[in-house]
Amino acid sequence: MFRRKSHSSHSDQTQQQAAVNPSSAKLLDQEQLVYDPKKSKRRRHRKRNIFLGVLLSILIIGGLFAAKAAFSIHKVIQRNTGESAIGLKQADLNVDQLKGEGDGRINILLLGIGDPNHAGADLSDTIMVMSIDPRNNEVAMLGIPRDLYVKIPGFGYDKINAANSYGDTAKKDGGPELVKKVVSDTLDIPIHYFARVNFRGFKQAVDSVNGVEVTVKDALYDPEYPCDYNEGLSCGFRIGAGQQMLSGTTALKYVRCRKGNCGNDFGRAERQQQIMTALRDKSLKLNTLTNPAAITSLIDTIGDNVRTDLALWELKRLAEIAQKVDEKKIVNKVLDNEGPNPLVRTDTINGASVVVPTAGVGNYEDIQALAHSIFADSYIRDEAAQLEVQNATSSVGLADKVADILKSYNYNVIKTAAVETKSSVTQIIDYTNGKKPYTLKYLERRFGVSATAKSSDESTGNEITIIIGSDYRAK
Repeated sequence: MFRRKSHSSHSDQTQQQAAVNPSSAKLLDQEQLVYDPKKSKRRRHRKRNIFLGVLLSILIIGGLFAAKAAFSIHKVIQRNTGESAIGLKQADLNVDQLKGEGDGRINILLLGIGDPNHAGADLSDTIMVMSIDPRNNEVAMLGIPRDLYVKIPGFGYDKINAANSYGDTAKKDGGPELVKKVVSDTLDIPIHYFARVNFRGFKQAVDSVNGVEVTVKDALYDPEYPCDYNEGLSCGFRIGAGQQMLSGTTALKYVRCRKGNCGNDFGRAERQQQIMTALRDKSLKLNTLTNPAAITSLIDTIGDNVRTDLALWELKRLAEIAQKVDEKKIVNKVLDNEGPNPLVRTDTINGASVVVPTAGVGNYEDIQALAHSIFADSYIRDEAAQLEVQNATSSVGLADKVADILKSYNYNVIKTAAVETKSSVTQIIDYTNGKKPYTLKYLERRFGVSATAKSSDESTGNEITIIIGSDYRAK
């Protein structure tokens, strides 16, 4: 996230001062008039020793810094036990490299937890998926309410923020892996990586860029916000509307407040994304922390407060991609209970306040459709192949159901139809002569059949026809 360069050379400054010193210039003139080979040799030897001394000092200091950085990086980076993102290795992929819809994207799970001395420190009260399209330099973020009631493998149904705690209890540093599994199942997308930060790391990240500027839409007041050093007491939090420059401490309060008029967990999720975007923009604009001592201090802090399974080369690659992202191409969404067709609602289960899908506990179809739409696969979207879905079974309305699934993945379904001739086998007919390779490959993998090529003259206005047979099973 942060790129730092070191610019300091005391020896260069000393040489520049000598160059403008009159006595040094006079000495230089005298030496030019009378050439002494022995003196010249001694001078070259002395200069060489000075140069080697400076070089050795740089290597020693650099080596100590690198060792310190490597030690902290070792603490920060964990082994990735899941799949890496193919799209992180190269922007344009061969059609045979992609495994499924959305596989060209880089999906990163962002988790926020409390400090070690914080009540419920292992609960991930911030849960967000950041999805990056390296081909088109686009970013989409989806905030997940911490009280979303989900099934956690091995532990039954509970609030999603408990998954990190369960995982850490079952296995050392196992929390993020379990949350990755839960979020992947809930959204029906692959989660390639995670980054987990605690309160201290969050504040340090904001302070490292000298604060972030945000627009507060409405004045906020949370009378129950806990005191900084005593979570058992309420000190309250207040912030006015308009442009505000936030320090790390204030930014943390801004994203954590949830009582009063702060908007519960839904408002928190929106503000978390706002700070993430502001932090990204500020870190790209500034050349921050050019002082090696400050860098060393930051590395120490990161080492204690951040964990990720992104390898070092992957972090560097992400930094390169982040520089190219257009802020106008950043999409922010939150699973909330607002709007005419909310996807979630609040409820009470076993005496606890929870958030459940509007479609019912455990029914994530609508939520998955949203995730598919904002984490769109650029290969499918760019090809925009015109599809027709035909129902060759006795199941009424199946063509429309399949079409809705495909549309959620951004397939361009232009029509559906029920056909009289029934079929026991699902078929894919290609009228493009292979000109829509990514769409065809995705459809073949989704339906488990190979496409049959036909002349475009046989088409009824579409480019690809999918005939649903009785062997079809919803994915």
